[in-house]
Amino acid sequence: MPLSVHTQSILRLIAALANSALDRETLVTQADVRDFALTHGFSPPVRVTADDASGLHALRERLRAAFAAEAPAAEATGTAEIDEATDAHKATDAHEAAASATVARAADLANALFQETNTLPQLQRHDGWGWHLHAVPNEAGIAVRTAADIAIALADAVIDGEVSRIGRCAADDCSALFVDLSRNRSKRFCDRGNCANRTHVAAYRARLTS
Repeated sequence: MPLSVHTQSILRLIAALANSALDRETLVTQADVRDFALTHGFSPPVRVTADDASGLHALRERLRAAFAAEAPAAEATGTAEIDEATDAHKATDAHEAAASATVARAADLANALFQETNTLPQLQRHDGWGWHLHAVPNEAGIAVRTAADIAIALADAVIDGEVSRIGRCAADDCSALFVDLSRNRSKRFCDRGNCANRTHVAAYRARLTS
């Protein structure tokens, strides 16, 4: 079943929050937090507390721990006889193990956030959005609302087998997260810079010198 439009928007929020300090810290003041909330469509009232910036920082680190870890490389075979087929099989096994571990981390994070935010989901429809869940009252602070929304979105993604929509940029020098909502899930690079082009150019130059 495809993810709802609202869940897709929260997955984008996850990537934005996870990437919010890669170049510089962008969530410093209460005004920064308010801008973040408005950018991601939080419904009014938007109540920003003195603890929201630090709360979002802590949530960001937990998201990066869940999704930004590098996948383990498959072990080299060490023999000439057991070559490409075995290496490909090991790479597939490593990828599947890493994907399974990411799903487990996402589920654990969702469960923890449900408990910490005392989530009591309510169906709401407003501001052009169809029916969707609000996990905590709108009067809660932005960090709490963000955590609760993320818990619901991650739960949806885990149940529907869509956690792999959240990925880490494949560029060696980039640790940004991205959300891939394409039909074939072919996205490998973030949209923050020129990661795809830089990686392809580097690979081309490496082939020329090999």
